[in-house]
Amino acid sequence: MGEEMGSHSVCSGGLQQYLIKQRHCQVQLKEDQEDKSQQQSGFECLPVDVRLHIFSYLTATELCRASTVCRSWYDITEDNLLWARLLAQDIHQWDVIGHNTNPAIYKEVESEWSNKEIYLRCSPGVKKLMHQNNAMFSNVTSMLRYLFPKKTPMFAMFGPGLESHTSGIVRQLIHESDFTKMAMFPGKFDGVGGGITLKSPGGALLHLSVLYSNTEKEREKVYNVRQHKMMRVKEDASGNDKYEMMPAVQDFCETVDGFIYVVDASAECPAVESGLSELLAMVNERWSATHVPVLVLSTTPEQTTPRISCFEVVERLALSKLNRPWQVWNCSIENLSGVEDGLTWLTEQTRRKY
Repeated sequence: MGEEMGSHSVCSGGLQQYLIKQRHCQVQLKEDQEDKSQQQSGFECLPVDVRLHIFSYLTATELCRASTVCRSWYDITEDNLLWARLLAQDIHQWDVIGHNTNPAIYKEVESEWSNKEIYLRCSPGVKKLMHQNNAMFSNVTSMLRYLFPKKTPMFAMFGPGLESHTSGIVRQLIHESDFTKMAMFPGKFDGVGGGITLKSPGGALLHLSVLYSNTEKEREKVYNVRQHKMMRVKEDASGNDKYEMMPAVQDFCETVDGFIYVVDASAECPAVESGLSELLAMVNERWSATHVPVLVLSTTPEQTTPRISCFEVVERLALSKLNRPWQVWNCSIENLSGVEDGLTWLTEQTRRKY
């Protein structure tokens, strides 16, 4: 009898301690939930414009992360004006813009896409992240392409950047880069079209023909004296200037698989538009099919040279009106940053037409 009472007493004491402990845990949990609720409600009580102002200090990556916290934060991070401000701010920092990643085209066609969707589609950072995630797939497809090689593409390089402070790009590309010189080839059209065959670090072959129109001093006078090594200036029926390529250059352009247009993007150089007539004449649809892509190298002599933004180059050259694939890459002559990536894109574009 005594043993049973002792056992009952022990069980009762253990159960009591267990219940006390459980009660303490429940109280603590309730207090934590109340504190969290108070903190959340405190932020939610702020006016919408104040919350938007707080979120305006976040980067695109931080906004995307914040959108996963809760429903109310997601709603804030979807604000169209928030992404419009971010787009207008970051676009001048982008080092590459293309025909399908130019935010301006979505505005021109009054796209129904939100500013967030436009930003994520056009941002080079997002593109780079997607490329890294699909690196294995890209490597496999590249290997398959090389197993079934196509003809070596012919690229024509020209533009005012070849006759300015960035004229060293050709020498740097041929002699100081990771590209390997394979062979020389002659011009087939009255001497026009000769050049050099290069092998990229990735193993792709390309023919490069450099077309010089004038020296820098001659270019400054070209529209006054109407002399140009590749282009002639005529007057149309209305008396307006009409620019047309020389016959030999026209014939060469019909064989070109891609154009490389070089501009000097140094902040002190106002001549980005100086060769625009030359660009439009070269890519005229009468002798160059619309699938032939254009790579614009927005160059500076050194990496640290102050420059105009990639987006400003797009705007000055009115590339959004160009009826063919195009891409603009920031690059420097010092280390050819951006050149290899640009040539890789150009090569990939030429393969799509076959």
